Amino acid sequence: MKKTIMRSSLLFLMLILMGISPIVSSVSASEPPDGGASITITGEHTWSQDDNLNGTVIVSSGAILTIQSELTVSEGSQITVEEGGTINLDDGKLIAGMNDAAYTWMRNNDEGSRSRIYIDTAHISQGATLTIQAYQGTILDGFNAVVDDISTPMIGTQHNMSFEASADGKWVEFTGIQSLNLILDSTLIFEYEDGTTLSFDNWDDAGLDGENWMLASENKFDISILGELRGTNASIVGAEMIVDGTLNFNGILSQSTPIIASNDAQIHLEADMRDSRDDHHVTAGIDTTLDLQGSTVRGTLVDFWERQLEQKIQFRANEVMASMTDFGYPPVTTNPIPVDANGLMTLPQRTVEIGFSDGTIWNEQATIVINSYKTAWNAQLSPYGSNEPLPIESLTNYTSSNLPILSIDSIIPEQETNSVDSRIKMNATVTNSGGGDARIALECFLGNGSVADVGGYPILEIPGGETRSVEFNWNMFEPGNTTINCGVIQPSQLVIAGSYGGEPVDSEVVMWTAAIQQESGLGVLPIIVVVFILLVGAGIWILQVSISSEKEEQEQKLRSMDEDEGEDVSE
Repeated sequence: MKKTIMRSSLLFLMLILMGISPIVSSVSASEPPDGGASITITGEHTWSQDDNLNGTVIVSSGAILTIQSELTVSEGSQITVEEGGTINLDDGKLIAGMNDAAYTWMRNNDEGSRSRIYIDTAHISQGATLTIQAYQGTILDGFNAVVDDISTPMIGTQHNMSFEASADGKWVEFTGIQSLNLILDSTLIFEYEDGTTLSFDNWDDAGLDGENWMLASENKFDISILGELRGTNASIVGAEMIVDGTLNFNGILSQSTPIIASNDAQIHLEADMRDSRDDHHVTAGIDTTLDLQGSTVRGTLVDFWERQLEQKIQFRANEVMASMTDFGYPPVTTNPIPVDANGLMTLPQRTVEIGFSDGTIWNEQATIVINSYKTAWNAQLSPYGSNEPLPIESLTNYTSSNLPILSIDSIIPEQETNSVDSRIKMNATVTNSGGGDARIALECFLGNGSVADVGGYPILEIPGGETRSVEFNWNMFEPGNTTINCGVIQPSQLVIAGSYGGEPVDSEVVMWTAAIQQESGLGVLPIIVVVFILLVGAGIWILQVSISSEKEEQEQKLRSMDEDEGEDVSE
């Protein structure tokens, strides 16, 4: 009976698990995810039906996902190509489902470089009114619409313009106060004289070409490429693309730039690039492989690429201030930048190369200018450091011809043998092979690590490129053959030990002998002298006492005589 109940329970549990298994099973990789689900592609799969993509797609190492359809990608979705994985957009399209945009001008009033919209007037038969709208929360005040060199001020949140039928199209250009920001809504509306209307949503992608605009809106979905993404006659709209692997793409990139490429990335583009969120379409590292032959951009102000660099400079000391001249683009001189306690200076993000929209390439050539470089060695001397080219590298070890490099050539005693009861003269020779002058002090130690008695710290000033000597006296208290070890006292500001040189060296050997002893018998001489002095003193004292006693007796006799004479007179 118990076995029957147990079997029934197990059968019931199995039926429950079978019933819910479709709910907990993994999402099929044969179609895009839905409802925010996540799928991992392994092996080879092809998506050839137009569909929605709402969720996360991970293409694992060794897997290939081919997309031959148009996928409408929901906001917040993510596509990751792992290292060794591949996505192949073969006539495939990844289009953000919510790709409404806002366009911001590039603050340039110069003719030929203004933000502008092209109006095709050929389809206007009887005239039309164009309505331009400010993006939500902004206004048009302070800006002008320019057509055929006629400038019209704009006010409020929308501006209407009338157009007649014309075989040639018209450019609407925008000028204004550069400290203000003009942001236009992505929808332009034409109202024709017959009462019909025509709306152009995302007008820069909907047949009304624009130039010199940047997107003011955020990306809608993310693409992370550690492996490879290939595109042939493909389209990507509304993505943020981060590339650490390979992007080999032919087609349209809209609202999906700038592509953020690491130093290890390889970018090969033959693309129509439009509607960037910055003033360039590819943000590359200094070592990124870039091939944009056959690619096109719109206007004159949004460039093909920029190479950017986050850089640190390692100085040898931690009391340094430096400025960078001709730094970045446009070239500027930075404010003085200090180093940290470790001698590291962190520079602002640096633009070192630009592939301009006209096909030319600009390269930065910056210079390090030392404002202040002080250590204990040059506290009263000229600052260390010289103006040097700023290399294009992530970490720069600053070098200069105006830094001291010291070496102790020798420490030689005046004589090879000396008694411990007297000092010996020593001579230290130091060479400064660098270009910076230094005022230094030596410190000396015995072999056991104790401080040598050299009368303090020998000091000398040694100009760059010269050799100087300093003399000092050494006193030893124990006999024996020994040396002293002397080195230059390092500046407290130094952060890389020994980078200025001055490492300790040993002197030549000195044989210290015991103190010279006096001949036999002489050891009691001091005692005899003392006894003699005592005896002489005692004799002088006795003589003084005797003279005093005798003098007192004579005075007593005189008083007695005077008394006797007085008695005789009275009688």
